[in-house]
Amino acid sequence: MDSMKYDHAMMADHVSAQAQLTAHMNDLRQQAMNAVQHAATIWTQHGSDAAQVCFNELNQAFQAVFHTIDRHGAAIGHSSTNALTTDHGVQAGFRGL
Repeated sequence: MDSMKYDHAMMADHVSAQAQLTAHMNDLRQQAMNAVQHAATIWTQHGSDAAQVCFNELNQAFQAVFHTIDRHGAAIGHSSTNALTTDHGVQAGFRGL
């Protein structure tokens, strides 16, 4: 039965890793935006709105990734909290027997 218990410390580490992943992905997003900005002048000089389209697409894609990672991290955190609360309730119930 012990093997079925949640490892709360491991889950907390996982939540922290998700936050670090989001920070790393945000750095990658900024690098991508800088690369597009570098080419934007050339595109604009040729009458293209490709830079703005690219900015919008990058923002949309990264926001979807950030939302997914953050939602996953929050779900793990909530699962850990819920499992810990349940574990304490079960322990209290057995002590009451």
